[in-house]
Amino acid sequence: MNSINPKLACDLKKFGTFDFSSCYNCGQCTAVCSITGPDASFPRMFIRYGMLGLTEEIISSKDIWLCYACGDCSETCPRQASPGDLMAALRRFSMAKYEPTGLSAMIYKSNWFSLVFTLALAVFLGFFLLTIKPDIPVSRWLFNFVPFQIIHDLGMIAFIFMGITAFTGLINMYRKINRKEKIKLRLKNTLLTVKQVIAEVFSMKRYRSCDDDKFSYWQSKNLLVKPWFLHFSIMLGFLGLLTATVLDFILKDPALKTWWPSRILGTVSGLFLIYGTIITLIYRIGKVTPAYSQTRMADWLFLIFLLLAGITGFWLELAVFTDAASTLNNLVLLVHTVLSMELVVLFAFSKFGHAFYRPLALFFHFYKNLEK
Repeated sequence: MNSINPKLACDLKKFGTFDFSSCYNCGQCTAVCSITGPDASFPRMFIRYGMLGLTEEIISSKDIWLCYACGDCSETCPRQASPGDLMAALRRFSMAKYEPTGLSAMIYKSNWFSLVFTLALAVFLGFFLLTIKPDIPVSRWLFNFVPFQIIHDLGMIAFIFMGITAFTGLINMYRKINRKEKIKLRLKNTLLTVKQVIAEVFSMKRYRSCDDDKFSYWQSKNLLVKPWFLHFSIMLGFLGLLTATVLDFILKDPALKTWWPSRILGTVSGLFLIYGTIITLIYRIGKVTPAYSQTRMADWLFLIFLLLAGITGFWLELAVFTDAASTLNNLVLLVHTVLSMELVVLFAFSKFGHAFYRPLALFFHFYKNLEK
């Protein structure tokens, strides 16, 4: 039996939703949604959950992750209850419940904490990177105040801690949802479902249906400026850059040549990443639709970090191509590496977590449909 939390509605407002209590349950939001259905009646169902304080129903549902925040529901809501904002807030709320430290809750609830913590972590990661080159002047100056071994060990502990936390979050999500869905994994169906999830992630079929819906602001817009394509560009860019970085690490010397495949992959991926983040930031600044009008500090920082990581990456590529060595280039390398590391370290606590939580929810969604 689910316990009721009378304070849940107030708590959800701290995660980015507003006056969803003005909803009078007309069902318009669900009617206009192109990807909801009999087995996933959102956002209407979750508005009721929020009003009734049914925390367990929210965090044990895969359906909040099936929403792609297109904003059609908010645009057509006759009561301006912003159901789209509620769905986004519920995803943040659920992420905070899945991971065990409480850090996600603080990051999403407080813009100041999000900013201060993120910057403090960047400084710490910068110090940690200096342990890799302990003989340079800056490193020697730093280690006069704080011993090398302390910084190095704290850095390793932080990485291990973040990894364990992220893994625990995914396990908690799986257990919560499976307690409700009660699926029994079979090898054949599991493999088929994984194939469907991968196809969905790289085709964005469900997301595309949001932008192509007749109610959508984006229905008549060019493909290259639609949210699904921007999302795809950011995802493809990040994965490509991650792959290029791994190849650089493995191949080492060959990766310093501009013609090497890892360098080409990094260049193309960087262009996708920068394009997607710039247009998305423009949409958020311009508040072109309700879906882009409400943004948490953590979301801004995530996009800005992605953009800066892409720009500094191209700076370094130009430096390698021209064989330029300078203090400024070394500083840019430090900034680029810190940004990249921070994106990875914080993936369980930031919007980057969608890249892991949503595919798991899609797995449950496709698996259940396969068994019907």
